Amino acid sequence: MVITNETLEDAKQHVIADIEAHAEWREEVSRGKMFGFLITDTGETLKAYSGQICGRSDWDGYVPAIFDYLQPDGYFKTHEAIITRLNHEAQECNDSKRLAEIKNERKERSQALQRWLFSQFQITNPIGETQSLQQVFDEYAKRNNLRQTIPPSGTGECCAPKLLQYANTHGLKPLALVEFWYGESPKGEVRHHGMFYEPCQSRCQPIIWWMAGGQEINGLGARYSSGTVFGKLSVLYEDDWFVAVDKPSGMLSVPGKRSLPNVQELIGCKATHRLDMDTSGVLLAAKTDEAFAAMQRLFAQHDEVRKTYRAMLSHGSPSDTKERGTISLPLSSDFLNRPRQCVDYEHGKEAVTDYIRHGKDILLCPRTGRTHQLRMHCAHRDGLNNPILGDPLYGDTPADRMYLHAAKLEFTHPMTGQHIAIESPAPWKIIN
Repeated sequence: MVITNETLEDAKQHVIADIEAHAEWREEVSRGKMFGFLITDTGETLKAYSGQICGRSDWDGYVPAIFDYLQPDGYFKTHEAIITRLNHEAQECNDSKRLAEIKNERKERSQALQRWLFSQFQITNPIGETQSLQQVFDEYAKRNNLRQTIPPSGTGECCAPKLLQYANTHGLKPLALVEFWYGESPKGEVRHHGMFYEPCQSRCQPIIWWMAGGQEINGLGARYSSGTVFGKLSVLYEDDWFVAVDKPSGMLSVPGKRSLPNVQELIGCKATHRLDMDTSGVLLAAKTDEAFAAMQRLFAQHDEVRKTYRAMLSHGSPSDTKERGTISLPLSSDFLNRPRQCVDYEHGKEAVTDYIRHGKDILLCPRTGRTHQLRMHCAHRDGLNNPILGDPLYGDTPADRMYLHAAKLEFTHPMTGQHIAIESPAPWKIIN
């Protein structure tokens, strides 16, 4: 069976039709829920949802939970009730010594209940071997030299593990597996209704590694391939201390975990800043350690280096007149879904971007340098609420690449004192 994008889109529409046929789900799922499906070698399409819907993990037509811990009189619910009682007792307690005892007991019981829960999730690989979630995380951490060995809360309840568990325990071979978002975007994140997304990294990556058994499964993830062919990098500027190149979309700035081409190794100079892999444009590298350190000091001051990016947004502006303004949204890492970022008004770091927009074309001038700052400021509903075209993490409109380009880099040369302006035109036709 050949799996195409049309196959996946058609399967998704069938799942959406089924979701919308459940009137009793409407209020809950409209607030946002991840769904998924798996196409097997028999042509069957399995369906799943993350967590529970209306407090149930056993709706007909959807694969069951790997472990259903919601039985009213079961071990989990019984001990959860004790923890809930301790919460109420802590809120009403006025004795500091007793309060400390309650909090300590609550912590110990919560940790013990979590350990018990992870021991009950027994997950199966394609050859029938079974391990607990904790065993899988321990082995994955050991193989990859990671510190994280304790599964995060909610591990095992996402769509991908449920679907693979069902396939592996019923002798079915997965051909394609995808997850997609249904409903409103969460407040801090960027999720678009109907868009495919990769399984969450912290919860699902170790499980998928075990459950897929090394198999390549089509559609597992939402990234596209830009198809860029890397040849000789175009040099935009060079002197005795620095060299600036025109980085193509799809190339890493510096070496990463994956064995992919990167600018730093290709030119043999140390990158003074980074561009996302999917972003193209001006990238500056230092030829000496002295020059690198001097440029790092400039970047740390932010106002000493001016960056201008050109982007194509997914949707046009309400009018044909130019719009300009400033976006200020605090950002922090989405630790369960790295490298994704989220808006976090309580713990996030300040991120500020000036912009000038005309139609879909936009100029972006960041005053700060947070990870995915421009992408989040465009996509988030508290920003422009208009994703960059082709953004594989935050976008709602797939394209042949992400239409974000580092068009200009300006700074005072730390060695000569000269004003330097390095430019690269956007590699696409500007359409307003």
